[in-house]
Amino acid sequence: MRNDDPMREEIDVSVTVPMSAGALYPLVSAATSTVENLVGLTKFTAQTCVHLASEASKSATNEVLDRVVPPLFSAVISRVDLTEIVLNNVDVNAIVAKTQLDPIIDRIPMTEIADYVIEEIDLPTLVRESTGGVADDILGLLRFQALETDNFLSTVVDRVLFRKRTRAQELDQAMDSQDSENS
Repeated sequence: MRNDDPMREEIDVSVTVPMSAGALYPLVSAATSTVENLVGLTKFTAQTCVHLASEASKSATNEVLDRVVPPLFSAVISRVDLTEIVLNNVDVNAIVAKTQLDPIIDRIPMTEIADYVIEEIDLPTLVRESTGGVADDILGLLRFQALETDNFLSTVVDRVLFRKRTRAQELDQAMDSQDSENS
């Protein structure tokens, strides 16, 4: 180096520092640790960004689907005959066979149904009329049997008393004479 300034002097100082491999270990270890930390931080940042992007994408997708699918589904269903699809594709007998009927039967208001049926068919009147008819039939039968019993007893009494004419014959004659008088 050239020195134009007389006051200035150059001094060449060389320092030689002897270094061994052991002396570099702390420096290399610190650099490695710093690089590992930077790589871990970069990895964490990348994973967080991917996760946030994925969640934002899912949220946006769900929001779009929530707005689009229900009207689209309603439009499709309104054009499809679900009854026909069920009749053609569902084995109703298999469903009924697997169904537990006890809980269903327990929910049926049997007492209210029975009361309704009794009111609708007017069961008390029906019973009264049907038993009245039976009672009339029995009463008629009893009257007929009483008449037959009376005729039988009259015949027995007439025979015991050795009457030539029976009371039945006398009644027939009396009736015939009344009919001729009325005519």
